[in-house]
Amino acid sequence: MQLYIDFKCPASYLALKPTLAVSEQLGVPIGWHPMRSYQSPLMDEKPHEEVGERHRRVRALARQKTHQLYAQVQNLPLQFRNPPTNTDMALAALSLLNDCGSDPLRFISAAFDAYWTGDADLNDAAVVAKLSGAPAFLDNNENGDVARTHLEAALGQAEENGIFTSPTYVVNQQIFVGREHLPWISELLRT
Repeated sequence: MQLYIDFKCPASYLALKPTLAVSEQLGVPIGWHPMRSYQSPLMDEKPHEEVGERHRRVRALARQKTHQLYAQVQNLPLQFRNPPTNTDMALAALSLLNDCGSDPLRFISAAFDAYWTGDADLNDAAVVAKLSGAPAFLDNNENGDVARTHLEAALGQAEENGIFTSPTYVVNQQIFVGREHLPWISELLRT
């Protein structure tokens, strides 16, 4: 099972525990991949909003409330940032950890916790190096240009494979967007 995630994506964060449970229950390893997602900031209500503006504002608020409800069900802290911040350096670290054969799960858990509870800047190379436990992932490049180049290549490959958002699962060459497909994915993995 392959899973594409973004640390700033609340749906990816909420997919972590259920996905790990399916993996453990079925003895199926997870291949973790970076996927940059767009997270809409919450907009303030304007006195003379157009219908489209109101629609986008209300939908973003409804999505946030739904995520908060599911976080409560999982007993997970979930502090939204407005606007959501960039997580490219953490995504680059995930991609590089994969390529060096490391199990990135400890880093993934630490990065999600740092973003959603600790207000960490996951686009800061020093913060990400500390979370990953592998400061060498920057390849001795202070700005992380090597890491960012590596991330762009991984994102390009994902796009070529039809992946466009997170969380996205790939099982038996089938693409599933969202954790709501885990029951179906579990059935596919059992066969």
